[in-house]
Amino acid sequence: MFERILVPLDGSPRSEQAVALAAHIARAHHSSIILLRSVEILSIYSMQTVGMMEHIQRLEEQGALNYLNHIKASSMLEHVPTTTQIYVGSPALAILDVVKQHNIDLVVLCSHGYTGLKRWALGSVAQRIARSCPVPVLIQRDEHPLPFNAQPTEQAIFRVCVPLDGSPQAEVVIEPALAIAAACAPPQHAEIQLLRIIEPLSPSNEENFREIYNLDLQELISQQTQTYLQDVVKRLQQTAAPPDGIEITGCLSTSADIAQEIIQYAEESDNNQSCQLLAMTTHGRDKLDRWISGSIAERILTQTRLPLLIVRPPLPNGINHAHQQDRSTV
Repeated sequence: MFERILVPLDGSPRSEQAVALAAHIARAHHSSIILLRSVEILSIYSMQTVGMMEHIQRLEEQGALNYLNHIKASSMLEHVPTTTQIYVGSPALAILDVVKQHNIDLVVLCSHGYTGLKRWALGSVAQRIARSCPVPVLIQRDEHPLPFNAQPTEQAIFRVCVPLDGSPQAEVVIEPALAIAAACAPPQHAEIQLLRIIEPLSPSNEENFREIYNLDLQELISQQTQTYLQDVVKRLQQTAAPPDGIEITGCLSTSADIAQEIIQYAEESDNNQSCQLLAMTTHGRDKLDRWISGSIAERILTQTRLPLLIVRPPLPNGINHAHQQDRSTV
C-alpha cells in the first residue's frame, strides 16, 4: 500500500527516530524512502546579510545534503531504497510539495524536533500538514514510540484505536491502519478496535421521547450504533481481507466528552489493554474539517501520548476546494 514513504528531518536526533520506523514499514511493504531536509534561509539570517544570501544558501544546502547522506548510509536504512531531497522554504510547504511531486503514499515524522518543543506534531507544522496533506501522516512519539520488531508473546498485542463517527469519511483511515498494524505487529498479535462514542441525551429529551413514543431513545441509539459497528466489521472482513492474525473488533462507549473518552479508551492501561496507535481522519460526518479543526482533534493532538495516524479523506461531494487549507497559510 505504501510504495513511497517520506521522512521529513530537521537535523535533530529526535526527528531521526522516525527513520527506523519508516524503514521497518518500508521493508514490510517493499517501499522506497525519501529523506527530506528543508532549509529556511530567511528565517535564520537578518536582512543585513542579503548580499551573502546565495553563499549562505549554498552552505546550508551542502550541510543539509551531508546530513541526509549520513542518515542514508546508516544501518537503519540497510536494504531500503533511499533517496534524499533538499528544499529551500518552510517545512510544511516542503512536505506538501514533495508529497505531490513524488507521489508519496505515507509521511512519517517524529513529534519532537529541533526546537525541543512539540513543533512537528503538536505545533504549526504538523497541524498544517494534518489539515492539508492528501496522504496518511504517521506521527511517532519520542516519549512513547510506536513499537515494532516486538517478539510475539501472550501479552504483546498490537492494538490500534480507530474512532469512528458513522460516516464513510471517518472509515477511510481503517485501511492504512491495517497496513501499519500488519507491518509493526508481532505475527498473529494485532487488533484493530473500532470505537464509536455516542453522547448521552439530556434527561428531559429522553423522558419526552419515552412519553410520546414509549421507547427508550438512548437504548435505541445504542442498538443502532452496535449494528453499525457489526456491519463495518463484517464488511471489512469480506472486502479488506485483513492479514492473518489481525482481528477487527467494535466498541461502543457513551460520553459527553468525546475527546477525553477517546484518549482514555486508547490509553487505558489496566490488564495490558492499552493501544499502541491512535488512528483518525481529519473530517467526518460534518463534511468539514471537524476532527482536526474542532476542539475534539485539538485536544487529542495535544493531550494523547500515543503515536497518531492521521488521514485526510477526499473531499465529500458538494464541498469544493475553497474549503481546503489555503497554501498561503502553510
